[in-house]
Amino acid sequence: MAREQVVESAPGVEMPQGRIRGRPTAVWADWAALAAYTAAIYAFLPYGPRFGLALVRTRFGSWLLGPGIGLGVAVATVGVVFVLWRRRAPRWAYAALTVAGLSYGLALSWLRAQHLERTHLPEYGIAAWLAWRAIVPSLPAALPSYAAAAALAAAIGLGDELLQGITPGRVCDIRDVAMNALGAVLGIVVIAAIRAERSPLSAGSSSRRSPRAAGS
Repeated sequence: MAREQVVESAPGVEMPQGRIRGRPTAVWADWAALAAYTAAIYAFLPYGPRFGLALVRTRFGSWLLGPGIGLGVAVATVGVVFVLWRRRAPRWAYAALTVAGLSYGLALSWLRAQHLERTHLPEYGIAAWLAWRAIVPSLPAALPSYAAAAALAAAIGLGDELLQGITPGRVCDIRDVAMNALGAVLGIVVIAAIRAERSPLSAGSSSRRSPRAAGS
């Protein structure tokens, strides 16, 4: 309990609501979720190409990994913009989201002839999110937790490629290492944008309105 009070009172520390409440079981559950996700990625390595090619040969799979994934990114971007607008997020959050959206678009365009490689972006965006959930209770400050989560997810991606180097039928490709890291970084950028605090101007406007609302 004392640790909670010290962390909550530390200046410049962003406290993720619902993530730090002194529950060791929940913290271990987050690490277990990350470990299970990583194990699933690694265990699937021998079967990835076979399953992926079978999926691409179907009409739905060809659409999903083709224009579908681009449409999904566009819809998700619009949804996050709406969330930021509702929360009166600062301008940097919109800028970060714009950079992430453009980066996703450029990467997907670059991989338009390699549909299976497109899955690296969301795959390691999810890994970065799970890593952040596991790390943030012990490292609640915003920037360090984001950086650590991105680095951990990128390391998981590096391990993925190293294992492919010794897996029959798979090869280690430095381009995939970079794509995994890019997916991790973009995932963290989106998380940071979503969690951006309300701008001081908006917060000040709300506080100025609240006494009149209370008086009425």
